[in-house]
Amino acid sequence: MKYLTLSRSQQLYVGLVALIVLPLLMALTFQPQLYDAYLDHFVRPGLEREFGFTAGTVRLPAEAGELNTFGIIAVTPGGVLEKAGVRPGDLPVGYRHGFSTGFYQDLLAARRGVPVEVALLSSADYAKGWKAWHKVRIEQTRTR
Repeated sequence: MKYLTLSRSQQLYVGLVALIVLPLLMALTFQPQLYDAYLDHFVRPGLEREFGFTAGTVRLPAEAGELNTFGIIAVTPGGVLEKAGVRPGDLPVGYRHGFSTGFYQDLLAARRGVPVEVALLSSADYAKGWKAWHKVRIEQTRTR
């Protein structure tokens, strides 16, 4: 059996591809999942403190069994979201690219001083569907 031998420059080239190009391709391939993980693990805690809420999994009764979805678990009294009319058990809805991702992106815009309108569905009204959506306006006064 013959082994493939590489020159020093070929070894360097293979090493660069393995260390730079392949991770870059993986990052581009899994970019949406990486961005979601970044938002959830690094951005969400700051948004929760700043806007006064806790996000998590809300259990909803469904015809085919129990359904778990992203929602607002708790709202801090006097917090930005409570003042806007968000209640515990509300589900942010109407986002194309994932409820948590879209919701966090809206809060990031509000953090920059852009008023945002968020559509919510109370978990108690889940069976009523889109007809039970209500909208709240979230505004954050800039303190930075």
